[in-house]
Amino acid sequence: MEQKTKKKSSRLAQKLRKAVQNLNVDVFGYESKVTTNIISYFSKLSKETDLPQDRLVVRIFKDRTTINVAVHNQGRPVKKIPVKELITLFTNSEPSGLFSLEAKVIRGIETFMDGFSNTHQMNVEQLQICIITSHDKVWIKGYSGIELVEDIPLGVLIKHFME
Repeated sequence: MEQKTKKKSSRLAQKLRKAVQNLNVDVFGYESKVTTNIISYFSKLSKETDLPQDRLVVRIFKDRTTINVAVHNQGRPVKKIPVKELITLFTNSEPSGLFSLEAKVIRGIETFMDGFSNTHQMNVEQLQICIITSHDKVWIKGYSGIELVEDIPLGVLIKHFME
């Protein structure tokens, strides 16, 4: 009788381990702050471009060895964004001449993109990370060309920006 209970509890333990393996807790509230910053940035972009905020997409992609960031509307580029502005998107503050911060963010993005493309067995140059907002929500999606590969939790992207 005791052995049966032990087997059941070990199976339960395995299920629990799997369930909480990808559990993230936002102890310091970074995700909510970054969400607010991204929505604020998209609002600013909307005013600059005279386009509705929910039709704008910020795309991050790699072209050979360079990380590129651009704002798109219905698949068409509207504005190219320097990495400094990408830092503003996440922090809502200007990176005043901190070249090391910019280099750190580029390294973090490259590391994330390399890992994501390896996990999904795709060429990193096909990968596009898309940031989309609607009302008070932010979605981050990974695409291979026009095919959705996976939704990316905001916390994962924040973690790689801060590496």
